[in-house]
Amino acid sequence: MAKLHQGILGAFSGKVGTVVGYTWRGVPCMRAYRREVAYPNTASQQAERDWFVSMVRFASQAKWAVRLGLRERAMEHRMTEGNYFVMRNKRCFSLTEGAVAVDYGGLVLADGPAAPVTFGTARFEEGEVLSVGYEKNGLSLQASSEDRVYVYAYAPALGEGLLSAPSLRRSKELRMRLPQHWAGVEVQLYGFVVDREGRASHSSYIGAGRVDAPWSDVSTLVIRPLDALPADAEAVMPQPAEARTVAESAAEGDRGAGTWHGTPPE
Repeated sequence: MAKLHQGILGAFSGKVGTVVGYTWRGVPCMRAYRREVAYPNTASQQAERDWFVSMVRFASQAKWAVRLGLRERAMEHRMTEGNYFVMRNKRCFSLTEGAVAVDYGGLVLADGPAAPVTFGTARFEEGEVLSVGYEKNGLSLQASSEDRVYVYAYAPALGEGLLSAPSLRRSKELRMRLPQHWAGVEVQLYGFVVDREGRASHSSYIGAGRVDAPWSDVSTLVIRPLDALPADAEAVMPQPAEARTVAESAAEGDRGAGTWHGTPPE
């Protein structure tokens, strides 16, 4: 705190705003306040930053999913959906021997009072088209056949994610086309429901698998459990492309990655 010796226009000692008053050889002086910041950038600090960045990056890739799935919960906490995702999922990101390990099965991408569906096993058909069946949960009084079902697919090795177009609860199946360059990489799958009032259900972890590269242009892709892969299996790792949502691809007239095949969204 500064001390004024001769009124507001006189000499002063101490900090006032961004300046510091002092006396040098009997002469009143002032200088800019410089804040010293300790930033040794130790290995533990770098690991802590990597831990936080990994959460932010996942939330950024999944932004369309978390905007739909966590909007209501984020509004309750007066924060953005991305910040709420980080707060809710911190326990799923851990530091192990200096690297960040992710509990993909525990991640929450959506949460709310909407009635969920029960997702079945994912399978591939017609090239890169992913098909996921589900039970509509018709016993719930909150369930409506017009509720929208979404699937979010994430490829950790590429750092890319893709949100499906919606499928109605009554359809009992959702189909989406994955990018061709995802062949040979691990895929994590999540699903959730958004009802007619925009409320989400709690997200479900559908499972993980690796997409086998097709033997030819006409062969189909299949997804296998990670623990069922042969020890000498080689993953195909093409150069990553920018991930896009289904809606963005459809808007550009792109019938490739992310194009919806099946019941068109409303």
